Amino acid sequence: MESGSSGPRIVIFDCETTGIDFAQDQIIEICVQQGLDGPDGGDAAARTWRIRPSVAIQPGAQAVHGISKGDLEGCPSFPEVAQEIAAVFATADIIVGYNVAFDIAMLQAEYSRLAETHPAGRALDLAGKQIVDALRLWQKCEPRSLQHAHQRFVGDQFAAAHSARADVAATGRVLAGMLKHFGLDEPRVDWDRIATVSDPNRSK
Repeated sequence: MESGSSGPRIVIFDCETTGIDFAQDQIIEICVQQGLDGPDGGDAAARTWRIRPSVAIQPGAQAVHGISKGDLEGCPSFPEVAQEIAAVFATADIIVGYNVAFDIAMLQAEYSRLAETHPAGRALDLAGKQIVDALRLWQKCEPRSLQHAHQRFVGDQFAAAHSARADVAATGRVLAGMLKHFGLDEPRVDWDRIATVSDPNRSK
């Protein structure tokens, strides 16, 4: 299933950034694909821009995407490619991403910093476009409630759900089951690593 002349025009995108602060961090890479089938499994058109930031890349962000400031020397700045990027989004009926709210907010922050006279404008126009977040769809189709987690990682449902005592006991069993299922308990549990990836105050 993909976009085409007989169906909606689908654009899938993802951004890599210098960090997670919308007020100061910047996009350093953006890939936009037209249609659902990617370059490895179909004929969808994809384009990637690498962008030279004017701020430092945060160490935590660089650890995720592996892009250094040196890799971006000679790349255009965001204002230089803003109009091209906006033109691709203008063709879309449906915009798709994974945890897409972050990427959209970062894009809008970039446009908001453009000069008043910039031809791309100071906001990406998404009016009338449908937004599909694959992460949210997954969460909807395969719920992540404690009951569902208990069923998957422990093997049965638990009684007295939503009493604090039952929920605490179930959470312990679920976490133990997750550690075993994902191989995070061998040779021992690395709690620093687990906290790094599961702390809700950290970005993806």
